[in-house]
Amino acid sequence: MKTYYSKTAGLLLIFVTFAASSSGQESQFPPLAKRVVTTSVSVKPGDVVVIAGGSQTIPLMEDIAIEASKAGAMVQMLLNTDRLARTINADVSEKYLKQQPTYLVDWIKDVDIWIAMPDLVDYPATVAGVSEERLAEINKSGEIVSRALNSSKLKFLFIDFPNKADAALYQVPYPELEKMHWDAVNADYGQISDKGNQLKEMLEHSNRVRITSPKGTDLTFSLRDRPVIVDAGIVTPAKSQSNVFQNRAVSLPGGVVSFAPLETSGEGKVFAIRERCRPDVPLVGASFDVQDGKITNFKAESGAECYRQSMASYGGPKDMLGSVSIGLNPAMKVTEHYRPAAALGMIWLAFGNNETLGGKNNEPGGFSFPVTNATVEIDGKTVMKDGQLQF
Repeated sequence: MKTYYSKTAGLLLIFVTFAASSSGQESQFPPLAKRVVTTSVSVKPGDVVVIAGGSQTIPLMEDIAIEASKAGAMVQMLLNTDRLARTINADVSEKYLKQQPTYLVDWIKDVDIWIAMPDLVDYPATVAGVSEERLAEINKSGEIVSRALNSSKLKFLFIDFPNKADAALYQVPYPELEKMHWDAVNADYGQISDKGNQLKEMLEHSNRVRITSPKGTDLTFSLRDRPVIVDAGIVTPAKSQSNVFQNRAVSLPGGVVSFAPLETSGEGKVFAIRERCRPDVPLVGASFDVQDGKITNFKAESGAECYRQSMASYGGPKDMLGSVSIGLNPAMKVTEHYRPAAALGMIWLAFGNNETLGGKNNEPGGFSFPVTNATVEIDGKTVMKDGQLQF
């Protein structure tokens, strides 16, 4: 999983996102819109609110815009399309790819709340055949957005959706994926928040954290004074004052604890049985050592060359330990091909850029690896065993 900064409306997204379908979900949109406005981001009179998405998300965008307007906000809706994204990715002259979206930096200074949804229906088609070098140029040009986010006051919400194409990709029956998604959106966030805050307290006062898995991962690291962030789907008043952007950013479904460890403290081994380097290129059986926080001795059963090409497009600390996320949402389930970050017990180990989490890796580029059935020890105490919380 690779992160990128959109040069349009999405700000901070992930390469593989879900798009909305039209299978009757619209009936859930009005109550969700009210919840978003009143609870998730607490819209106030006079707030400047941007709502961004794609053609398939217009119904929910409208519902949220209406609720925000009734709450006294000044609202602007932004739209992206697959055709435009494909043109930028594949056809625009390379000299224009280096243009920096300075206009977004200016917007960020004045916007109070940014609500993003998946803006593409078929993301794989928008990058098919596009070189890693071109995608990297687009990513690099958007790095100024990342830096602007930390110094802003912006509250951010990303609302995800299930999609039939992704259900096929992840080999999960669509009705099952759809039900799981909405169950996770409507999970008990009070309980998720309680568990997240308990884990946050333990991590913030720790000296050494160890993550192991039956497949061979055995990684240790230290947090020192780095912040631990709990995403329980709500930007609380305390979070809204944070100078770390990810503290002001939440998702639906939510339920993730994340942090940027001390980059050079990482030591050990990582094994990821399956991930995707690109939508059409699986990365299978990836394994590597971590020495002083840096990836070494990387190998994989398949997809290794794709990984190397992706990483070669960047300089800087692209292969340094960047962040760790731990899923807490019991309604999300991990399968062989589907590993949502919010799923209870799901761990993602990210290498590369981590500045919006309060880290020191401030150059674009990186890669994330899933660890399933993990055991987590904090100063020798087991807090998660085989993907199940022990507290």
